[in-house]
Amino acid sequence: MKNYLFILFSALITTIAFGQTRAPWSTHGKLQVSSNQHYIEHKDGTPFLWIADTGWGMFQQLSREEVDLYLDDRQSKGFTVIQSVVFWYPHGGGIESGPHNAANAYGHRPFAGGDDAPDTARPLTVAGGSPVAPNDYWDHVDYIVQAIKKRNMYLALLPCWGRAYVTEQFKDSHQEFNVSEAKTYGSFLGKRYKDEPHILWVIGGDAKAQVRSYDTHHNFQEFDTRAIFRAMAEGIGNGVTGQNLAWNKPSSAWKEVFMTYHPDGDATFNSSNWFQQDEWLTANGVEVWKVVDEVYPMMINDYQRNDPAKPSLFLEGSYEFGSYNHECGWVTPVRARRQFYHTFFGGGAGHTYGAGPIWSMRGNEGDYNCGYTWQQALNFPGAQQLAQVGKEFLRTHQWTEWVPNGAVISRIGEGESLKTAVTTQSGDMALVYFSNNSATEVHNVLTQETSAYWFYPRNGEKKSAGDFKVAESRDMLPPGGWEDAILVLKVKSN
Repeated sequence: MKNYLFILFSALITTIAFGQTRAPWSTHGKLQVSSNQHYIEHKDGTPFLWIADTGWGMFQQLSREEVDLYLDDRQSKGFTVIQSVVFWYPHGGGIESGPHNAANAYGHRPFAGGDDAPDTARPLTVAGGSPVAPNDYWDHVDYIVQAIKKRNMYLALLPCWGRAYVTEQFKDSHQEFNVSEAKTYGSFLGKRYKDEPHILWVIGGDAKAQVRSYDTHHNFQEFDTRAIFRAMAEGIGNGVTGQNLAWNKPSSAWKEVFMTYHPDGDATFNSSNWFQQDEWLTANGVEVWKVVDEVYPMMINDYQRNDPAKPSLFLEGSYEFGSYNHECGWVTPVRARRQFYHTFFGGGAGHTYGAGPIWSMRGNEGDYNCGYTWQQALNFPGAQQLAQVGKEFLRTHQWTEWVPNGAVISRIGEGESLKTAVTTQSGDMALVYFSNNSATEVHNVLTQETSAYWFYPRNGEKKSAGDFKVAESRDMLPPGGWEDAILVLKVKSN
């Protein structure tokens, strides 16, 4: 009897630590856009909270054992999505970039052709292998797809790194896809993984789709690759659904394929600039990379669009312990938290976190990653602060009802002192995010008296902030020693 009780207790602890035992797509159904067009939900109406980790180089860099180590950690931390590139242009980590047809950890290249000259219309598949005994690149891809699935997480899958293979924005890269090749490759991926309910497709890859401007080095750029990215989306849609879908023609079949777009990070353009009306684009994608102060403006811009309205996902920002021309570790946990809360206070539907030494999963020596290996970086504090503390806060504070509302605060501030506010659609709560420890005037815009408390995003600590009468305004300053804070005003229960 004691052994039986111990087994039950162990199973309960496992469920608490690693989430539900049944996959969310089995329990709640496929993902879809909510009725208000601002967040993602399951077919049964259960909200889906996209909290992703960035592992760009996973497919190309890691062995099966390393994949398992990485995924076990990210599952235990509470991430719901893993974001990675199936055909990645190896870069980062202080190691020379490329080649274009780079082999994976088992020496297998993704496409026919030479080491630096892939034939992207001909994925290199060899009969006789398996995910656990691979004899081609795609056997190993299959392993990773299944490894994520069995851990009840979603895979945000980029078909390619568009910055190198489509737009030629990457130094020494060259275009590998035309319209025909992109559609063929997309169809290959769609057919191969059409029965995988946990795959969310991400077109792009750190890439502008259309530009006519000067870059940061004052070099003039002009190109338009929208047709290539649209062809890749059409190919995936065709492969998944078996129907001949067009990017600009409505079809109920497009709802069977969840797609977003990952732009580059100059905080000027995102997917809504090029694809807002496209039928394949389920949700917008935003990247700011090192421009950390632009997260909120970019997210609120997407939230306010109604041509048509679509959810918006924050897909890449500044990586924890990145330097970005500052000292090692300039992106501290509080800077990572600011990006997270600016995403959701700006009306976002999801957020992707990243750690500097992890995203490329290469270059484990030297100064590039400040001396950290990607394995050591798994325990950077920001991951837990976002995927556990932050996720729990959102879920327990009705995040799907949040509406950005500047009337709650008088002094918004800017940069690292930015204050942002939301109220709930039901009118029972107002929340203010203080990006640092500076004051602003807070107004009770709710129609009833409220109780108020402080929440510390670093560790989940709470402190009372007293009561607010109807229409009362008061200067509020976060508790001493806190790096950032959330003030919650909640209508008192009768």
